[in-house]
Amino acid sequence: MTDLEWRGIPVMDMNEHWAKRLFQWGISQNIINGYSDDSLKPDQVITEAEFLKMLYRSMGVAIPNASANSAYLPSESWTEGPYRIAKLYNHPTAGENNFSMRMKPITKLRVAEIISASQGVHYTGQDAVTYLIGHGLSNSKANSPEQFDERSTLSRAEALQWIRQLAFHGKLKIYERPKVPTERSLLPDLLDLPSEVIPDFSTEPVTDEDFNLFFNGDFSDLKFGDSKKSIDDHFGESTEQNIFNYNIYLLFNAHFNQSGELDGWSADLDIKDSSNANFSLLTKKEIVLGKSTLSDIIDRYGSAGVSHQGILEYFYIKMNDGTYQDISIYDPIQNIEDVYTITFIVDKETQLLYHILVTTLKTAWFY
Repeated sequence: MTDLEWRGIPVMDMNEHWAKRLFQWGISQNIINGYSDDSLKPDQVITEAEFLKMLYRSMGVAIPNASANSAYLPSESWTEGPYRIAKLYNHPTAGENNFSMRMKPITKLRVAEIISASQGVHYTGQDAVTYLIGHGLSNSKANSPEQFDERSTLSRAEALQWIRQLAFHGKLKIYERPKVPTERSLLPDLLDLPSEVIPDFSTEPVTDEDFNLFFNGDFSDLKFGDSKKSIDDHFGESTEQNIFNYNIYLLFNAHFNQSGELDGWSADLDIKDSSNANFSLLTKKEIVLGKSTLSDIIDRYGSAGVSHQGILEYFYIKMNDGTYQDISIYDPIQNIEDVYTITFIVDKETQLLYHILVTTLKTAWFY
């Protein structure tokens, strides 16, 4: 049988750049794209129009490529789209009524004002900076506006990194800025606030047990590789399957390979009502379905898994000695049969975990 390969997400001329994986993530999420010559120019200073396009795309708004004009308005500048969105949501820009400002470098202060506005508050100047620092959204170790370096510009890579920090906090949802300034009394207190910037792609080690499902109650643990017979004996025989060919059990869904061994399972709040149960479903790292949050998952598994809004996907390759090494799904994989994945989905509003999927990559991709 031929090994199953994955080509990854190639990025032009970035193999040695610190932001390579960052751009692979940004491209995979349609946040950023290359120029007409396919170059990405990570170190180029970003303009206000480019930043707006990246930010709104990350929040799920459809914005055309910079290299493509509208099919129905071929003479219209690509910048019109981002500025229409900014006007619609009352976000502050310098280029709305001054076209020449759209392609000027944007300052960190203006970025802070735009991001804070996108969170549904109306602050300007250092108040906007204070808001972001206090909520961990400033992408800076500064713990006061004076340390923020508000007049400096930032590169395309630094702007993308800032957007990823928003993803870590579940803040990639767009809001309208109120027309009336928000009360300054609602600003967070920065006194003794520790400065923190979450690493772009941190990871934590895993073992075989991290692919099992644990029950804080009267049930036996569900172990990866268990036979269907042994699982039926413990949890009751399953004869039904869902549309993904997972057998349906009372507390979870399970997928079995051709040898009848468990090679994938999922659990979510639609399967069981956690509020009425006298047990909990959890992972080896004690991430609990219905109770753990986005920040809990990042704390236990690392930031590398943050993918879409509310979705975290971690990938590991099993080595010859039986240990697991975390890998980037954006790089080529020679044999996906050796790769395992752990996926968490959290509610976009509450940030609470409501779905867990653990499987081999081969099973996840329906091979």
